[in-house]
Amino acid sequence: MEIKASDTYRCELSGGLSYDSILSLMELYQPLISPQAVVVYLTLAAEANPPRTQQSHSRLFALTSIDPMAFDRAVAKLEEYMLVRVWQKVSDNRTSYIYMLNTPMSVKSFTSSSIYMNRYMNAMGSKQLETTLSRLNNDSLSTQGYKDITRAVVHKNSVRKEEEEVNYTKVKPRYRFSVDDTTINFDYEQFIASTSPLVYPVELRTQENLSLIGKLATVYGLSVDQMRVLVSRSVSMSTMEFNAERLKLLAAKTKGEITKAADIYSLSPVSFLQARQNGAEVTLTDKKMIEHLAMDMHFSNEVINVMIEYILSVSANRLNPKFVDMVAGEWARDGIETKEQALLEVRKTVSKNTGRSRSNIKIDMPEYIRQQQEGSLPKSRKATEETLNAVKELQHRMKD
Repeated sequence: MEIKASDTYRCELSGGLSYDSILSLMELYQPLISPQAVVVYLTLAAEANPPRTQQSHSRLFALTSIDPMAFDRAVAKLEEYMLVRVWQKVSDNRTSYIYMLNTPMSVKSFTSSSIYMNRYMNAMGSKQLETTLSRLNNDSLSTQGYKDITRAVVHKNSVRKEEEEVNYTKVKPRYRFSVDDTTINFDYEQFIASTSPLVYPVELRTQENLSLIGKLATVYGLSVDQMRVLVSRSVSMSTMEFNAERLKLLAAKTKGEITKAADIYSLSPVSFLQARQNGAEVTLTDKKMIEHLAMDMHFSNEVINVMIEYILSVSANRLNPKFVDMVAGEWARDGIETKEQALLEVRKTVSKNTGRSRSNIKIDMPEYIRQQQEGSLPKSRKATEETLNAVKELQHRMKD
């Protein structure tokens, strides 16, 4: 269309522009529609504010410093990406236009469009695409490993406590990850920062999936780099699905990184069991049993390690699944959650079992000594006084 400076226009924008819209327009649309088209769009959006009186296009050309031909090309780009619809009314004296502006697609919707993302990669290259997606999708931070050191501010004027709490809630940042689960020891911040959405799409980064990733890494002693590879092998980009069972199997088959720890109980359970086996590889069956204790029974690494140590000590170095389930069930019902509680439980159990076994042992007097006391044993077979005293002493000690 040929637009003249004397032609008039009016603009309309429904809904306004949110921060997400501006972010999408500048970071995603701009490389595809050109900076001039962005300037035209934002100028039209500003002109859409009431009153919607007719203005000549000479005003738009002056505001944007764009000539009529460049303006027409910019509008064509906006039309191509459905950011504007143009209505025209031709009269004898002049031509009037109405620009109906659509809000840009949200960041999530834009990045979910394979057509737009292919165009973006062609325009910007894969490296810039990864950088953009990483910036746009890492909108929340993990506080894992950090300590809240916010200083309390004491105001001279008295302010009601409930008002302070409301104000704090309004400015408190949102965090995607829950750090309440103390059984997870995984650097989510590094994982998210170093994992491209092209490897692990943002849509699949649910609380449930991220919790599973951290839990498996904790149990099997896997690093962030190892988990990134395993996660990428558990994602189907064509169907946008995350296969949790495949990730579990891959994690169980992956050898964890050897780490040193001041407290051996803080090791991953697989590393702890391997140490108890003098470095021998842990079988897949034992790994899955450990995974069950962590994933289904919700025990921490330390509690699992104390449990393993206890069971091996009383079961001739065997991890019988039924016995493990029995002990795990008892500890779960007893509310064992910390290493200290687990060690105390072990001491109580060992002490109780030792006491029971001692009280059940009965030392009978040998038959020949009983006959000697009754006077029916021949003199040639009589025991010495020292032997009699030794047997009596043993009987006395076992009663205690």
